[in-house]
Amino acid sequence: METRILLSLLLWALPQSGTVQGEVVRDFKECDWFFQNKTPPKGFPMRRRLRICQRFKNHYHYATLYNSGLRIPVYSAYRYPCTMGQSAGYRPSPWFYEPQIDDQNAPGTMRSSSASFSQNQAVDEDYQDSGYDRGHLYPFALNEKESATATCTLTNAVPKEHTANVNWYHEAESIVEKLARICHKSGRSMYLMTGAANPTMTKMKNRVSVPGMVWTALCCTYPGDQNNDPCLNSNAGSEGKDVLRYNRDFSFALMKQMKPERSTIHSTVRQLQKKLRVDRLFDNCRGMSENEEAEIFKVVEGLIQGKIIDSVSGGSSPLRPFSYEVHVGIFRFIHHKLLAPGQSVVRVVLRNVMQFATTIAPIFHGILLVLGVLAINTFGILINN
Repeated sequence: METRILLSLLLWALPQSGTVQGEVVRDFKECDWFFQNKTPPKGFPMRRRLRICQRFKNHYHYATLYNSGLRIPVYSAYRYPCTMGQSAGYRPSPWFYEPQIDDQNAPGTMRSSSASFSQNQAVDEDYQDSGYDRGHLYPFALNEKESATATCTLTNAVPKEHTANVNWYHEAESIVEKLARICHKSGRSMYLMTGAANPTMTKMKNRVSVPGMVWTALCCTYPGDQNNDPCLNSNAGSEGKDVLRYNRDFSFALMKQMKPERSTIHSTVRQLQKKLRVDRLFDNCRGMSENEEAEIFKVVEGLIQGKIIDSVSGGSSPLRPFSYEVHVGIFRFIHHKLLAPGQSVVRVVLRNVMQFATTIAPIFHGILLVLGVLAINTFGILINN
């Protein structure tokens, strides 16, 4: 697996411990489209942190900030959708690792982590018989093809207890996927970051730090540079009819103490930033400011429960009305099928009427719903009397 690490390490051996230290002198410029407005997070400590543009088969798939002292990633930044490559995705065994972290002169090729030891990163041997899963930060299941395969590197994994890892998938990753599809259906792009925090005293094989918390932050918005964005390619398919459409930007966050009995917490991005003690995760996203975070939080919770939709007029309705799509569908069918474009004044008038009817479909549905409830109540009163 090829990878290009955007770093330059100033290496020297400490007299007693034999560890190495690195000074990062380059940034994420060559893969900055994985960050909202091409702006990486601000406020993370940078000592012994390495910036990695994760490259596989001549494509960048995501970006990672890696802690060589703890031998785990700080976060991985990725997008949805952002499918690269043509070949089918697979889970390699053993997983990959990055030889350039130990030797900056090593070739830019991510190798199978069959080595028994690495000074500055985890290898597959560390996970063998450890009792911990290789816990993805950027999830394998969120993408496909070569982009999925590219997630299976130990620079994108942290040790997780198995049950806690499974719970994180059901309580967080499945929700993230749902929100990402809603975001994509609106024509926007989902910017995501998943990271690890609060290192515990436990070290796997006395080498690899076990984090106490895992978190994800997301921002749904339009890409800043839509003419020069590798993620906006033909590989991005369309979402199904069962996916809601919400035509506004939003942000959201999730975090979990990595114990099986602890539930995943839903929060705003601003609350997560305070928890992580960082300045900013995204450059600017709706729902991050103090005066709007409570409102957007409620909106996103509604999306998760399938209660918020986009009306035909472009706004949003607080509830997903029963049979709403049926009314809209009827109007659209009449408009597009029965009233084909023509030159007659009658056709033009009818077309305009149907366009107006389609726009007010939610109101039409609401009126019918109220009338129906009133009729049922009136009928019940008459019977009882």
